[in-house]
Amino acid sequence: MKKLLCILWAVMACLPTLAQNDDINYLKNIEYYKAEDLGENVNSKSDESYPVISPDGKILYFTREGHPGNTEYKYDKRDQDIWYATMAAGGVWSLAKNLGKPVNEGYRSLVNAPNNNTLIVWGAPKGYTGVKVSKRTTDGWTTPENFYRHKTRKNAKGENIFVGNDLQTMLISRKGDIFVLFKAPDGSWSEPKSLGATINTKAIESIAFLAPDNVTLYFASVGHPGFGGSDLYLSRRLDDSWQKWSTPLNLGPSINTQESESGLYLPASGEYAYFHRESRRRNREIFRVKLHEKLRPTPVVLITGRVLDAKTKKPIGTAISYRHLAKNTEVGVSSSDPKSGNYEVTLPARHKYGYFATKKGYYPISENIDLTGLKNYKEIKVDLFVTPIEKGVKILLNNLFFGVSSSKIESTSFDELNRLVRTLNEYPKMVIQLNGHTDNQGGATRNQLLSQHRARSVRNYLANKGIARNRIKVKGFGASQPIADNNTQKGRIRNRRVEFEVLEF
Repeated sequence: MKKLLCILWAVMACLPTLAQNDDINYLKNIEYYKAEDLGENVNSKSDESYPVISPDGKILYFTREGHPGNTEYKYDKRDQDIWYATMAAGGVWSLAKNLGKPVNEGYRSLVNAPNNNTLIVWGAPKGYTGVKVSKRTTDGWTTPENFYRHKTRKNAKGENIFVGNDLQTMLISRKGDIFVLFKAPDGSWSEPKSLGATINTKAIESIAFLAPDNVTLYFASVGHPGFGGSDLYLSRRLDDSWQKWSTPLNLGPSINTQESESGLYLPASGEYAYFHRESRRRNREIFRVKLHEKLRPTPVVLITGRVLDAKTKKPIGTAISYRHLAKNTEVGVSSSDPKSGNYEVTLPARHKYGYFATKKGYYPISENIDLTGLKNYKEIKVDLFVTPIEKGVKILLNNLFFGVSSSKIESTSFDELNRLVRTLNEYPKMVIQLNGHTDNQGGATRNQLLSQHRARSVRNYLANKGIARNRIKVKGFGASQPIADNNTQKGRIRNRRVEFEVLEF
């Protein structure tokens, strides 16, 4: 990619500008903030490029080429390694450190970070390695393992990769065009699909970044009218075909200059953009710029917290799944740090979601969130608990929904109940009791019957999925066992619940 940009510079050096400003599609009546060099703690006399900011904005990863601190510098003066810096007090970046082995293991390295506990690594390796993933452990990062396998060696050396926060969407820059791929439930990837003529021109488009809203695309191009060199652009996806996009919008003169800008990356907030700039006089350097709200992605929620053992309250490393409740489909995955339990999940607006942590021997206690009315970026903290499966334990089915004063199960509950089905199939000797509860609204007799009927509805669902009825007992408690204050709406919602109790295991 760098050689290609150098060739482009040589051609453009003979031209006054790539396009007249009137031909450039950019917003002319907004405030553009000045791009700032990240300073000597990040930018050195060597070459820094491809900045990657963690979703919470606190860790910056980047590629550094030709630095004496690189792992293979002794043998190759153009060796590339991944380095990182952390945000210190006052918004100052710490002195960058080499990420070290096993991530920087003898080949040119580039990276993106879907979450704080996952790194996607690729590059132009000495061997044919494809795209790899490294996970955070109690002892540091794991040796990168296969994540996506290129079809040919030629593609492996010519592609630039971006993997979305959901770990299920991938953008590939190949031969001057941008393509999208999707991960199937069986772990395979779809064939690359071009983003179409609105994005891809006859010239070169590359280094794509898909914002956490899964709609807003940022990319580098020399084909769309710009201020010179490679410019950065924004386009928004208009439907689910991935072929219809808004007209690419140049990010404006505070970011794009007569030099070449590329490698844009944003945190979940979308407030600041990080990118690198290459000039005819200097190596690539990393910059940051505050974006006007019209140039930001649509709002998302960044959920952070810890995954804890519900019994011991100790941190635990788990996989995390988040699902679209209405469609009953998984829309993304994440993980927790086994040392601290810390996790993060980024969810787009407009939908209702369920999310939960999973680990063998534990039951996933799910949470849910309604983002249909989200207007602005938001950060919330939620600790997730996993309960050891053992005799006597009681586990609340959080994402179980009924109509008002009804025992009919709503379709948004099916994901929750299917997880219980899978658990009962995994442990064929397990016998459970479904305990139904209500709030204190209405008469005691009515509440007793309603709680009993709701528990029976759950048993019927499980039985229809093949679970023997003699493994499922049912009991209704009405309003007799509240877990929250019935004098508040939130408390009454918590009290209207069904839980299961493990009787035999």
